Amino acid sequence: MTGPQNNSDSNLSPDFEKVRRFWQTPQVEQSLVRYDIESSLAHIKMLGETGIIELEIANRVGEALEQIRQELAAGKPFLLSEDMDIHGGLERRLKEIVGDLALSLRVAKSRNDQIATDIRLWLREALWEIADDLSGLREALLDLAERDLDIVMPGYTHMQPAMPMLLAHWWLANEARLRRDCGRLADLYRRLNVLPLGAGVLAGTNQPIDRSLVARYLGFDGVIENSLDAVSDRDYLVEFGSFAALVGVHLSQMAAELLLWTTQEFAFVRLRSAFVFRSQSMPQKRNPELLEILRSRPSTIYGRLQEFLAELKGVPVSFSQDLQECLPGLMDTVEHLKFLLELATVLLSAIEPDAARMKEMASKDLTNSRNALDFLLSRGLPPDRSSQIVEALVKYCRQRDKYLSDLALSEWQQFSPAFDSEIYKHVTIDQSVGSMSSFGGTSQEQVAQALERARQALVKDRERQPRAGNLQLPVRELEGI
Repeated sequence: MTGPQNNSDSNLSPDFEKVRRFWQTPQVEQSLVRYDIESSLAHIKMLGETGIIELEIANRVGEALEQIRQELAAGKPFLLSEDMDIHGGLERRLKEIVGDLALSLRVAKSRNDQIATDIRLWLREALWEIADDLSGLREALLDLAERDLDIVMPGYTHMQPAMPMLLAHWWLANEARLRRDCGRLADLYRRLNVLPLGAGVLAGTNQPIDRSLVARYLGFDGVIENSLDAVSDRDYLVEFGSFAALVGVHLSQMAAELLLWTTQEFAFVRLRSAFVFRSQSMPQKRNPELLEILRSRPSTIYGRLQEFLAELKGVPVSFSQDLQECLPGLMDTVEHLKFLLELATVLLSAIEPDAARMKEMASKDLTNSRNALDFLLSRGLPPDRSSQIVEALVKYCRQRDKYLSDLALSEWQQFSPAFDSEIYKHVTIDQSVGSMSSFGGTSQEQVAQALERARQALVKDRERQPRAGNLQLPVRELEGI
């Protein structure tokens, strides 16, 4: 963004157009122009209120900036191909309105600290939207957990049937991951929402500026103290990339499992017909391609995180153009993350579980055999001996295509006289699930309590999540200067 340093009124070099194309892309610059106006408005108001420039001049420049902002909102961008960057383009347009008074905007400010401010303003607003999207996805998962509170399914470890659990328990596990992601976003926001403006090129300024006043105007929580750090720091981009990558991991893992569940072999869930694609060459096939996109698209975010790290590695602790190379990747990451969150929310609304199939597979795979083991342990049998008995029982059932609950008492007692009629209270699938009543377990009572706690947590997170309404002084109040 800090293009060729040519601030004179003389004509630009004939070679400028050749050089200009190697600076930031027009799409990136257009994304930041609004924030350049906002930061300039806050800065000029501070200059007038502190007496660094005459209040009348600050008012006239502020009115011109407001005019440019309104023009931009009306779809009239001010950037031209001959502008060296957004700061030069804004100054040129200001000169067209107020003449040389536009140069007062340069006082106690540099391109280095302003672009650092603009990036934070842009990303901060993106985080407001991402926080809303995350909350919406969490709410969708909680709604599914409430809907599926009675559905029993086989749980898996190592991709093998393990123990039965409630489908609601699985939905809540995915919501818990996103809840932590919301916490990471809040932590990131606290470090992001501090002001670089006023740091100058890198060493500060000899003018008696009030950086805290500018921070208040722009809704920042404070200022970055060290002026060199203020212009050269981009570690919050790595934090954002890490946060985005983790959200991507969680969505990709959820999609991967749902994809398995949609196969004919599992047939646990189906997507409504509008959300699957018919194979042209094999009419019997319905392909869940949107779930495949949800599984694979996060890889682009992982790549961007590596890009951010590589761009910072080896860069001296000072300002350089290397720091601006992150901008296309940053905007790309935000776009992909918002896409993934929206896609996940839409897809979840289209998922229909097959409760009978899930319960059948939980029974067929003898996922309740752990309860038979616990029964023997409660009767005083040693753990090794209990395991041997249950393993033999499982083999016996599979050879005869039986469930544990199908066995007659005489069959149970072939394996151990410790079994009595009480065993039938322990090996039904519903009883097996209901027995997991420890805190955080998969019994219906525990899952219902967990669901209520998750809803309360979502309400609290929404109350304190970063959003535009949290600004101490809305930027629009600058319009009166």
